[in-house]
Amino acid sequence: MEAGFDYLRWLDVKLLSKIIINSNQELIEVKYFTSRVNGNPDKQKRQSTYIEALETKGIEIVYGQYNSNTEECKRCGNVWANPKKK
Repeated sequence: MEAGFDYLRWLDVKLLSKIIINSNQELIEVKYFTSRVNGNPDKQKRQSTYIEALETKGIEIVYGQYNSNTEECKRCGNVWANPKKK
């Protein structure tokens, strides 16, 4: 896929919000809640590009964080990281 056409797949959350509200309602603002991706430069770049695109639409970005959680297999006892957005 040619660079630039990837943007066609993105959801325009502001437009979607305008479409789903009733005709007697007014959209005041749209907020996008996310946490920054870590440890993967490609994903970080894609996320930054998407966030910049949202900001150009006047969407407020609200950042959370990942909490470090661990999971343990009850059968074998293997433990692994399972980060959760907060």
